[in-house]
Amino acid sequence: MKKVLIKIGGRAASDEAALKALALEMAQMQNDCSFYFVHGGGAEVTRISEIFGLKAVFENGKRKTSPEEMDVVDMVLGGKMNKYIVRLFSSRGLNAVGISGVDGKTFTGKPAAPDSRTGEITAADPGLLKTISSAGYLPVISSVSMDDEGTALNINADDAALAVAKSIPVDNLIFISDIPGILKNDEVIKSLTPSEIKEETDAGVISGGMIPKVESSVEALRAGLESVIIGGYNKSGDLSRLLEGSSGTKIYNK
Repeated sequence: MKKVLIKIGGRAASDEAALKALALEMAQMQNDCSFYFVHGGGAEVTRISEIFGLKAVFENGKRKTSPEEMDVVDMVLGGKMNKYIVRLFSSRGLNAVGISGVDGKTFTGKPAAPDSRTGEITAADPGLLKTISSAGYLPVISSVSMDDEGTALNINADDAALAVAKSIPVDNLIFISDIPGILKNDEVIKSLTPSEIKEETDAGVISGGMIPKVESSVEALRAGLESVIIGGYNKSGDLSRLLEGSSGTKIYNK
């Protein structure tokens, strides 16, 4: 059975109609695919933080999480968003179980800076995930984690997905985001190899926040993954299209 990890973030993580369609499609495919699911929810963290008078600060596209905001991250990612997705999935034929990086030390890390609770992953343990999956359940994983002292950390969800995908390891890693894929001249690039990624990066086609995503994708291929797919999900059937390469950008070794 093919192992597939789906990471969802951006507006897609809070698009209820798209999430419902995705859940139903995953349920239809679960005889052929063993799914793992990692989610972000930064927009909701920012919204709730503002209610408490906390201002979001970003450096190089990543949240610089203060100790005070870490409490909000725990509440929103580990609580509100995680249970929202678990309830939605469970009501559509998926045996979803909500966990975070903390549970079973699925992934742990260290602070990225002395004054920040944003973390970098230093270790990953797939034991709990494999136990959950082998029992017929779908792990829904939030990117909340901790350091070796047990202090809470906020991990970038892309980094969490990569660590989980490598530790299992899965066959396919799918990044579902707000874009239809990697664009060149306003057209989606259907597929890329590591050497082609370097060419397009050097040419400026791949830039900004997409650079760390494709670099992580190449790292995943080196770890043995069959492919990494970057694309959007808008309607039923999009998951199948992403997996078969007719939608999004597929990164793979020829």
